[in-house]
Amino acid sequence: MLADISGYSRFVAQTEVDHSWSILHELLDTMVRSLAGRMDVSQVEGDAILFISGLSTADVIRSLEATFVAFHRRLRDMQAVTTCPCSACANIAILKLKFVIHHGKFSRQRLGSVEQLHGTDVIVAHRLLKNTVPSKEYLLVTDAVLERIPAEMRSRFTPHTEEFDLGPISGGYEEIAYLWRSAQQTERKRVLPEEAMVNSEVTVDAPRPFVYKLMLRPAVMERYLFADGVDAVAGARGEDLGSEFHCHHGGSLVSMRVVSLEPERELTLIADQPTTMHITTRLSDAGDGQTKVSRSFLWEEPADPEIAQGLGQMMAAMVTAGEAAIKEVFEEKAAAAKARAASPD
Repeated sequence: MLADISGYSRFVAQTEVDHSWSILHELLDTMVRSLAGRMDVSQVEGDAILFISGLSTADVIRSLEATFVAFHRRLRDMQAVTTCPCSACANIAILKLKFVIHHGKFSRQRLGSVEQLHGTDVIVAHRLLKNTVPSKEYLLVTDAVLERIPAEMRSRFTPHTEEFDLGPISGGYEEIAYLWRSAQQTERKRVLPEEAMVNSEVTVDAPRPFVYKLMLRPAVMERYLFADGVDAVAGARGEDLGSEFHCHHGGSLVSMRVVSLEPERELTLIADQPTTMHITTRLSDAGDGQTKVSRSFLWEEPADPEIAQGLGQMMAAMVTAGEAAIKEVFEEKAAAAKARAASPD
């Protein structure tokens, strides 16, 4: 699999080199993290990445489709948080993403500390990056891929052939811009109190800017999420929007991502366990330097009524316990900050 960022050469030619490189690096990193555990990076080739995988061919396509959405989500978040007026930051939107997929054999060759893939099938995949597909964002696959996927998936591809020095290479392509449009239509940015399955409210003796500042600190999240540990991945351009948190609970891992925020007022996260869940936290002044922390929870309800009931009971209990934890950790941090400010040292 080759993931190639289209338009990058034009992007670099008309923008500031330092900023264009940092933008490229963030987008490449987004793709690698999206495919972690499912595909291995063989080589980074400028604005493209060569992946290899032992997944079924259908799962390879599904994984790349999800990565396409992750790429555009990060691109949008980068635009949203960027205040830099330079050409690179102003022209992020011209970047597109395309994929080439081929199934075949390869060998590995090591040159010093660098390992490279070798073989005719590797050449085929690279040749296909230069093609006549009438689209900027697509999946281009060979016949070797098409014959390994279900008929329903195969029917989405338009037959296509390219002529190279290796001879004709046939397969098909699918335009995939619709994936991002569809994701945006179903994307939830916040949970309103009236639509929530559970609402929570607690007042803490700490000022609102202070509470917001600590809300996404991993050490603080551990306390109010009852996690054994929280690993953080920075969001778009190093900001909170798009940031990810991997919360360890015993042997399980819950991944959360910031989908929207209004600094010092509101933030919404999406979690993947125990079911897809959205949590909107709102902060408001409660007088005398206190802050009201209001949370609204909405999740995908399991089809099984018994499982759904059990999940609802578990969430209600966790939310109640979380109120006490939020009050404890933020008031403790605020008292420590006051003590430091009052110290003569």
